[in-house]
Amino acid sequence: MTEIDTPAAPQEPVAHPLARYLAESLAKRERPTRILLLGIGSGRSVPVLLNAGAHVEALEEHAQRAREARHRFAGDPRLRVTDGPYGGPYPIDGTFDAALSTHALLHGSPAAVAASIAALRERLAVGALLFTTLGSKSDRRFGAGTRIATDSFAPSDGAEAGVPHAYFDEDGVRALLRGFSLSALAENDASRSAGRWAHSEDEAAGTVHWFVRALRT
Repeated sequence: MTEIDTPAAPQEPVAHPLARYLAESLAKRERPTRILLLGIGSGRSVPVLLNAGAHVEALEEHAQRAREARHRFAGDPRLRVTDGPYGGPYPIDGTFDAALSTHALLHGSPAAVAASIAALRERLAVGALLFTTLGSKSDRRFGAGTRIATDSFAPSDGAEAGVPHAYFDEDGVRALLRGFSLSALAENDASRSAGRWAHSEDEAAGTVHWFVRALRT
């Protein structure tokens, strides 16, 4: 098993650390858990969730990425991939026992991220787990590139050129997650957890994400 998700190991991707932490939490439960995966990306975190006995509803904002994921996981009834906006309304019925977002809430403006979290909270059951990453102002990219909005900047070059990223300090994260009880909040060097399907090693260097674990109140 490789330690990071690299192009050299496309058939053996490494799940994001938060996906592994969530899977460990779910494995302790006696009944199947319904998870909302916000942003499926390359799908690298899906297998570990399915192996924990979860039923996964993936909401992907990019239609092409959603189609690719449906093709990759075709035939597995435990996963359904739907394309739709992260800020709602969701084209998915019901409530969820847990939610995971490893990259979807890194992008956009802080206001857009707040709208996505508000929409997500409305679909989580009381006591549901939320594991997510958020951009940190300690990230070397904060303040660089093109300013999109307050605390939102788009890189000028690289694989994510022109893609807005939202950045938060600790007070900003806590304000964003009102309506949740935080069980863990820490800044992490994300150079090894950033998927290599989206970032080269050089681009990932100096990347800092907030790793958030919370409960819906």
